[in-house]
Amino acid sequence: MDHNGIFFRRCFDTALIASLTIVSFFLIVRTGLAPQNPANGVAVVFAPWTSAESALTRATDPGGRFVRYGGFPFIAVVMPDTADYPERILAGGALFVLDPQALAACLRGFNLKTVSQ
Repeated sequence: MDHNGIFFRRCFDTALIASLTIVSFFLIVRTGLAPQNPANGVAVVFAPWTSAESALTRATDPGGRFVRYGGFPFIAVVMPDTADYPERILAGGALFVLDPQALAACLRGFNLKTVSQ
């Protein structure tokens, strides 16, 4: 095998490992942190570049009542109005629909500041 073949093989192996890692992360988060009872509230996670206003609008349009932001402006915690809300919001572009208490426990390690009222 020449140097070009070895370089191509290493790049392919690295890309394959990175792809499998990303896919595994998404599958673990979607299943492991899924809300047990969506009627008690869900945390809707959008892409990190989503503005707070856009996250609020997108999270409430399919029939949810806004509760608060979930530590970052692209995460909105809502109370769904219907049982099929998680499926509809995922189809509408959300990355994840998570249990807000599980998400809060995961984010505590980042020492997030809270807004007092």
